[in-house]
Amino acid sequence: MDAPPHYDPVVIEEVHKYIATASKKGIKIIPITASGIEKDTEFLMRYFSIATNGTYVFITNHSGIGNEHMEASVGQYDVEYLNNLMVRLIGKYLQ
Repeated sequence: MDAPPHYDPVVIEEVHKYIATASKKGIKIIPITASGIEKDTEFLMRYFSIATNGTYVFITNHSGIGNEHMEASVGQYDVEYLNNLMVRLIGKYLQ
């Protein structure tokens, strides 16, 4: 994602409903954020991953893709190629 969330009460209610449904079905969400996001978008994407037992993924300036990327509000992290990361995470969740 690369845009801030919409603060429409109907949208918020639907998002909560869909995330809860995904979680109940065992669907893990792995959101990927890119340049242009703000802290509220990062928070929302981290919520999606936490609520579904997924993993929050973000693109860094190391990627050379897109514009300047916001520094994520996470602790220490390792930089990986996105394709390798996605293969690793999906493989982890399929075990």
